[in-house]
Amino acid sequence: MSQRQDFVWYSGYGSSFVEDTGWNSRFGINKLDFNQTPVLISHDSLGMGITNTNVSYCDTDGHILFYCNGIYIANSLDEKIENSDSMNAGYFTFQWIDPAVGNYVGQGILALKSPLEDSKFYLIHSFIDTVNANFSFGCKKVLFTLLDMDANIGHGSVLQKDQVILNGSFAAELKATRHANGRDWWILVQKRGTNCYEKILLDNTGFHATGTTCGGQSVIGLSGSACFSQDGSKYVYVGMYGGINLFDFDRCSGNLTNPQYFPLPIFQDSGAIGIGSAFSPNSRFLYVNATIHCYQFDLWADDIWTSIDTVAFYDGAQNPFGSVFHTMQIAPDGKIYSSCGNGEYVYHVIERPDEKGDSCLFIQHGVILPSYSGGGLPNFPNYRLGALPNSPCDTLTSLNDTEKSEKEKHINIFPNPATDFITVDYGFTDWNKGEATFQILYESGQLTLMKPLPKYSGFQKIDVSLWASGNYLVSVIQNQHKVATTKFTIHR
Repeated sequence: MSQRQDFVWYSGYGSSFVEDTGWNSRFGINKLDFNQTPVLISHDSLGMGITNTNVSYCDTDGHILFYCNGIYIANSLDEKIENSDSMNAGYFTFQWIDPAVGNYVGQGILALKSPLEDSKFYLIHSFIDTVNANFSFGCKKVLFTLLDMDANIGHGSVLQKDQVILNGSFAAELKATRHANGRDWWILVQKRGTNCYEKILLDNTGFHATGTTCGGQSVIGLSGSACFSQDGSKYVYVGMYGGINLFDFDRCSGNLTNPQYFPLPIFQDSGAIGIGSAFSPNSRFLYVNATIHCYQFDLWADDIWTSIDTVAFYDGAQNPFGSVFHTMQIAPDGKIYSSCGNGEYVYHVIERPDEKGDSCLFIQHGVILPSYSGGGLPNFPNYRLGALPNSPCDTLTSLNDTEKSEKEKHINIFPNPATDFITVDYGFTDWNKGEATFQILYESGQLTLMKPLPKYSGFQKIDVSLWASGNYLVSVIQNQHKVATTKFTIHR
């Protein structure tokens, strides 16, 4: 079973936004399909505008199930899903929002599968009540909408909409990571004007507001950027007016510990405001976008603050309004993509985010899009993160031996035979069994490659152009046991 829930991304302005929705108009929807290597970028006219509030969800094999702009939900046929109209209904959405544009809140929505039923999904979303002169948002509620994709003859239907999880005064950014048991989810929400964060637990009985966890500096202003590391051990909240609050995260209790605060230059250092954050796939580096700067922090350094490195400085490009640095999201190809905060037709990309300093290769406007894109990239947790090994709170026994063995399938390698590159599909991997290592042996038995497999993806592209022709044996190893094997051939 693959784990490709985040393999299709959408962004852009809906086809109803202007009359001409052809390719050259640069209006329409950008589709990024990470089932292809390299990512396949195409233009579509879906009708839905997807600017800042942005989420999509694929089945485990990477086929789109639904996508949402915070106003309504569409299915894989691009139909408006039954009863999904007018999500986040209120004064702000009625007076400010054009459905052809979508809701304005970056990181304002998440999609998580029900822990109990495979056909049901929760969309967790921020209800906006405040917008200030700098177009920053605050919210007074965190809501959920329950979607059943088997309903309505497989076209999907919303069973519950805009149900309240939390009331209060919050920043709008929502981020989630797996509970240490490998099934449930933690969601953190920053409490506006304080140094506290609300903890929400989604388990097999629904949502539970479990209290607050506090530390670091109080967050000033309405908006920022939040992120969990890929391994779930770190959480960061970057305030638009202030700096970085970095924490260790306990996946059992949901508590934040070991707070560290790092001040940053003023974000308003250009005509626009951009803000974003992302951790590297190996969870070593933290990247922070601050309008015209992208900073890298080494979390393995003895002094994280002094490890700060400016890995990019905005080059002034206008595509067409100013391609500053904004929202960031790690992708299934292991790269970090950055939006521009306004209607640009480019993304920035960090090609090698596990590398230190300039070696990370931040490429400005490195991705050319067919359509204008707003400030929001899809908001994804790490769906491939499993249970925390040897965790005292991993008490689940929901997978029996038969179900577990069903996940242990042969590795898919293509093309086979190969000449220059191979792509290894390891999406079957059951991460509840611990870390996985990838091993390739030449036909003589000589070890050719040994490397850990990252959880951010389900496949890896490997350069074999300098390898000898012949047959190779490939294995995935967990807990010193081979859980899957296959062979491939290099032929020139």
